[in-house]
Order: sequence, then structure tokens, then C-alpha cells
Amino acid sequence: MSRAGLLLAAALLPSAACGQGRDLPDFSGSWETTYGTLVLTQEGSSVSGYYVMSGMCTVDGTVDGSGRFVFTYTEPAASGEGWFDLSADGTSISGQWRADGSSAWAPWEGTRSAAGDESARWLVILEAEWQSGMDEPEYSFGEMLAAFFARVEGVRVRHRFIHDRSDLQLFALEAASLPGSVYLLLSCHASENGISLADETLDGRAIAEALAPCRNLALLHFSSCLVMGGGLPARVMSSRSDWDEDFIISGYTKSVDWAGSAIIEFFYLDCMLEKGLPPAEAARAVLGTLDYAGEAPGGWMDAAGFTWIEP
Repeated sequence: MSRAGLLLAAALLPSAACGQGRDLPDFSGSWETTYGTLVLTQEGSSVSGYYVMSGMCTVDGTVDGSGRFVFTYTEPAASGEGWFDLSADGTSISGQWRADGSSAWAPWEGTRSAAGDESARWLVILEAEWQSGMDEPEYSFGEMLAAFFARVEGVRVRHRFIHDRSDLQLFALEAASLPGSVYLLLSCHASENGISLADETLDGRAIAEALAPCRNLALLHFSSCLVMGGGLPARVMSSRSDWDEDFIISGYTKSVDWAGSAIIEFFYLDCMLEKGLPPAEAARAVLGTLDYAGEAPGGWMDAAGFTWIEP
């Protein structure tokens, strides 16, 4: 397990002393550790988590009667076991890990990440390269959105380029640790079967796996053609039952004009991030305001096929 590769998520709340008849300590939350940022989710005594090391990796275990979190980890090419103890004041963890087949244990320690503003709104844009060669100029829709929404008080914009599955997993995991609500845009070429990155197409299962740590999503919008015409959105939506009550997945069923989609998305996001509309209400505002946005063409623009699904 390499220092550079480890990224794990875990939230922490102060714990009670553990023992017979006492409450179990809660390891849910976000940490900074020996190997990087660390995040776990706890339900009762069961704890699960995610990190990125040459792909999406998982951590699963339980908090035992002594209050120790005992876990196993699984990576694309390795697996092992470990444990953490929680400090009495709930501000740090300390433990060890070892790979399967090894007798050598290594230390693993961390401190609780500083609490953030839970009311914050984050616009996170994960964008693939649009140009296909040196003969095309470089351009980015995400940079336009970032410049526009930088003026909106209370909105924090993060824009990253993604080239493969590992990039999506890494940035989704980082977004999962942001305090507050995340409005996530995946901006890239696509089809009904998936989104197109440099050397692969990611289907609904791959996207759902990448987004599994993201319990703070308010919106998933595909800034891409055709995606909503297939089964991908439903596959992502059905991957969990604990989406936020206002959460939606939106995008287009048609090959939408570049300028047409830009107009839709600036208005759509502005309805949510500046005017404060819930995502589904903002989506209805799009259809009620822009005549070409739905399934029928407008005066000057072909139909975009903008639509959404709810949990």
C-alpha cells in the first residue's frame, strides 16, 4: 500500500467511552492520515469506506466490543487487513495495516479534518478534453461556468479534467469529502451507452461505482448528448436508496447544439445556485422558459431533449 496512492474517506464524531452497555464510537467522517485523506461511513457497528489506488478500492469492517474498528481492504491488485482506535477526545485515530500473506504490520494514524460549512454549495465540473488533436484549439465549457458562477456568493466552483476511470473515481471521492451540497456536472462526449473519456466508455455501473462515496450530491447533470436516452441514468439512480430527497439526474436525450446546451445549463444552474430553486423545480423552469429545451424544436434551435429523473 503506497503513500502516494492512498485516499480513504472517514467522518468522525466525538465518541463515548466504549464497553459493556456503552455506545460504540462513531468513525463516520473525514480525516487527514499518514497516507492521505481518509473517509468512512458507519451504520451501527458496520463501517464501510472508499479510497483510490489504481482504481476504486473499498474498506469494510465493524467496530468491536472494545471500540476498535477492525477492517479489511480490497484494491484492484491487493488486499489486506487493519484496525483503528479512536482517541478519547475523538480528534485522532491510530492503528496498523498489513497486506494479505504478510506478517509485518505498518502504522497508520490520522487526525480529524476541520469541520466545514455544511450549508456550502459546491459546483463541481468534471470535464473530458473536447479537442481530438493538435489541429483543434483547446476549449473548455467548465472554464466558462467557473468564471460565471465565481460571482455568486456562497457558491464554490471546482473544475477538473478527467481522462480515465481513475480520474473520475479520484475526483468523485474528493467531492464526497466537501462539506455541504455538491452539484456535479459530467461534461464530455457521450452516447446512450455511456460517457466517453480518452480511451474508454464508462457505463452506468462504472459511474455508479465512482459516485458511491458521494452522499452529499444535490444534482448529477450530464452535460453530454444522448445519455438520458438510454438506461444509464436509471442504473445510477437505482444503485442507492439514500439519495437526498431533492436529488435528480438530468441531461439530454438528443444530440444537442453546443450553444443550445450552454444556454440551458447557465440558466438551469443559475436557477439553483443563485435563485435557490430545488433541482427538479429548476428543471421545470428550463422547460417552461426555453422553447427548444424539451422534445420539440424552438424557433431557431433543434430540440435538445432536456429531461431528468427523480429517486
